[in-house]
Amino acid sequence: MLLALPLLAGYDPLPHLFTSKDDARNMDCRRISQAEANALYPGRIPEPAGRTMAGSTRDVLVCRRRFVRLGERPARDEVILTSLRETASDIVQAAVAQAPAGEKLTWHVDAFYPSIEVSAKIAVAARTELAERGHRVSDRVPLLAAGDIAVLARLPAAESYAGACTRYFAEGVLKDGDAFLGIMIVDSRETQLHAGVCVRGEWSWFR
Repeated sequence: MLLALPLLAGYDPLPHLFTSKDDARNMDCRRISQAEANALYPGRIPEPAGRTMAGSTRDVLVCRRRFVRLGERPARDEVILTSLRETASDIVQAAVAQAPAGEKLTWHVDAFYPSIEVSAKIAVAARTELAERGHRVSDRVPLLAAGDIAVLARLPAAESYAGACTRYFAEGVLKDGDAFLGIMIVDSRETQLHAGVCVRGEWSWFR
């Protein structure tokens, strides 16, 4: 379900659009300008008028029904996915700051999370954020030999990611022009995503 509704700025229609609080909570809604809405939904939203009266500035409320209703996902997955756009933006900004200044790197991204589906969403969100910021992004995930993985899996997280970074470059999986952004859950009891960057065999935690 897609709803794109023009409205006066400052007016909140959500209590009037949906018959119950559960209905409202299971919609993802955001406000955008009428010009942006017209570009996205030209058949539904008209072009903004050339002149508007003072105090009558309009924006558009765009709502989509969630594919998975609230309460159907595990609580941690819900927390991670609800704020994923903002989290990915923060992580990417910090990751780029960790990389050598002035170098045009190719970024590789992977996420390590108990749910394969959520892990994929995290990685895609970070790749998208990097690309939107003008960085070169690869869809290739660096992989190690089975023996390396078996050894690294026995180490604490703080050591295993640094060890993997060293092996990526020793084995030529990543090269001088590459950077690897890893995003992960370190403690199974937390909802905080951690992240680090691997450049030229050196791993740096920054979150």
